[in-house]
Amino acid sequence: MIPQEDRDETLGAKKKAPSVGATRTPLHLAFQGFIGVLIGLGIASLLSGMAPARLALAGVIVVIVTWAVEQVFPLPAPNTKPGARSRLVLRLLSLIGFTLTVSPLLSLLE
Repeated sequence: MIPQEDRDETLGAKKKAPSVGATRTPLHLAFQGFIGVLIGLGIASLLSGMAPARLALAGVIVVIVTWAVEQVFPLPAPNTKPGARSRLVLRLLSLIGFTLTVSPLLSLLE
């Protein structure tokens, strides 16, 4: 259902353009997740000489710092370009940190 404020009852009226951050589809989110995991695995492979516990700790620190930045600093509105970009960067950073945390656990499966 179309929200009341987005309707225009006149004939031939053009539709309102959606806001920048309001139209995230599952495909965009899957692509962002894929990129975040890929970057995280790349960083983990570059730091493979590091002890697994230190690599996991570095990932936890990245996730905590990302969460703290999101909670402490006022971010622009999510439906603006700067707001959408800043939230994208924060999502990618937290996913990279999560991948860094989980990647040493994969060696335990062998």
